[in-house]
Amino acid sequence: MLTARHAVEDCTRLFVAKEGRIVLARTVALSPGFDLALIKVPKTMGLAAVFPRGGAAAVNDMMFAAAYDTLPGMTTRGGTLANARVTPSYGGSEAGHLVLDSTVTFGASGAPVLDSRGLVEGVISRRTRIDRVLAVGAGEAKAFLTSNGVRFDQDDRPQMAGGGSRANRAASISARVTCLQN
Repeated sequence: MLTARHAVEDCTRLFVAKEGRIVLARTVALSPGFDLALIKVPKTMGLAAVFPRGGAAAVNDMMFAAAYDTLPGMTTRGGTLANARVTPSYGGSEAGHLVLDSTVTFGASGAPVLDSRGLVEGVISRRTRIDRVLAVGAGEAKAFLTSNGVRFDQDDRPQMAGGGSRANRAASISARVTCLQN
């Protein structure tokens, strides 16, 4: 599983929950340059994420992201399914990131940023303002996975029907990650 580095790097124990199951996980790689981490679970949970094969997201493209605890079937509250819009980066300090105008809230770190086709365009990293979020871009996420020997799916075809639920697509490729620190 791919998630945000800051969400798992200081954990003494790591758990992944999905569909009523909770499993112990372990961190296998941390990205030195981006807020990405690779964690291993003993059993596949949910569907595999699909990255776009072609170009990167462009300014004004609509995206969406969700904290895991707000997706269908979850019993706790917090976070939101948030529409987002790719905005221009300012000052060049966001190289390798998508800069998003979004109200996604606490609990979204490590969540996938999906485009209108249900393809993963990035991974939520951090909030920089009340309405601005940085996400590590798909290119950097794919490079990190490749450098760690992880195969991933790429396609440019939609991964959900035209009228399909964005929340259901996000839920199908997401899981709750819980970090315990001592």
